[in-house]
Amino acid sequence: MKKFVFSLESVLRYKKETLDMLKNEMAQLQMKIHELESNIFRIKQEYAGLNRTLVLEMQAGVEPGGIAVYKRYFANLDYQVHQLETQKFTVRRAASSKQKEIVRMKSDISGLEKLRDSQQKEYEAQGRKEQEQLIEEFVSRQNQSDRCMA
Repeated sequence: MKKFVFSLESVLRYKKETLDMLKNEMAQLQMKIHELESNIFRIKQEYAGLNRTLVLEMQAGVEPGGIAVYKRYFANLDYQVHQLETQKFTVRRAASSKQKEIVRMKSDISGLEKLRDSQQKEYEAQGRKEQEQLIEEFVSRQNQSDRCMA
């Protein structure tokens, strides 16, 4: 009996390769989200530190020009945080979309694997049936030849 060949094996292999690629892309998106969150945190820490410094300088008596410099820099930091938050939102949306693609691809692969398993079971059952028929034919021929010799 010849070996079982799943006719959609190349499709299954392609989908598995695509799934691996999607997982890699998802990992890159998650790294980007982590990087953005880290940058946002760093800027917020800088903002808090500068704010404490400004409070101390104001207690010591700082000139209005110095306060204006701080305000401009704080505005710049706020803008940077806003930009990073926007980027993070965009990357998260892309990650969500990628996650849906991964789920769909896993579902496709699972369906193909179930089809392959079911076809293989049918193939093996058919092979057993053929073997049983050959054995029955052999036994019946043996019985006929034994009767002819007797």
